[in-house]
Amino acid sequence: MLFRKDGDGVIAIGQPSHSWLAGQFVRAWGSDGFARPSPYEEVCLGAELHDIGWLSWETAPTLNRGTGRPHDFRELGPPVHAPLWTEGVERARVFGLYPALLVSLHADTIYSSYFDIDKAPPEDARLVRDFLEDQHAFQRAALEALGADPRLAADVAPEAVERNRRLVAATDRMSLEVCWGIGEGGAVIPDVPTVGKDRTSLIIRARNGDPGVLTVDPWPFAADRVEAVCEGKRLRGNHSDETRLRIALRDAERVGIHTVLLPR
Repeated sequence: MLFRKDGDGVIAIGQPSHSWLAGQFVRAWGSDGFARPSPYEEVCLGAELHDIGWLSWETAPTLNRGTGRPHDFRELGPPVHAPLWTEGVERARVFGLYPALLVSLHADTIYSSYFDIDKAPPEDARLVRDFLEDQHAFQRAALEALGADPRLAADVAPEAVERNRRLVAATDRMSLEVCWGIGEGGAVIPDVPTVGKDRTSLIIRARNGDPGVLTVDPWPFAADRVEAVCEGKRLRGNHSDETRLRIALRDAERVGIHTVLLPR
């Protein structure tokens, strides 16, 4: 779960809804300087599903007693999220092998970018090492199986897989920034794939201070205007009881988050 400030409360946005937003960005992707996703449907679905492992946690979120709110996803450690990532890959496999490969690769990206195994407590480090060992074996097997499909042969080449991995990571970050709310300082999205092996950074800014109307530079989308949506719940007050928190979240007011993206 992630949160956008909302007066004296927050808008709580579930990981699956944030993933849905990332998938919408991928579906709109592809301009003169940014390659269209390929295989298109598989990559779009992989982006939409990249946090599907969090679905079970989001239906019964745990209470952070320090804040009186559900845990932010960044507050949870490997004993919670390593099994969730495993579950996510397995759930994605029900949809298709290429989307599951992208979910696995995204988990790999998250741990390699944001988790320092050498500085982690031994048990946390073991959980992450075991998870990555299992995922690397799955990734090798998935690439071999997908490579036997003539339609997908070009899309399992190392350069193509790396581009798709980076695309899921970039749109994940874009979606997070949009969900958190783009402030006056804007947001920088690094390592965004363009064409071939090239990469760039995107600058996202709120037009006239409105977090619902954003400019993106350089422009990575096929159309000259992109509209995307996700949903959250307006959560007021603090809670000391986990069961009551879950009831409050279930019954909270729905908030639609509508975002318009425009070229600079």
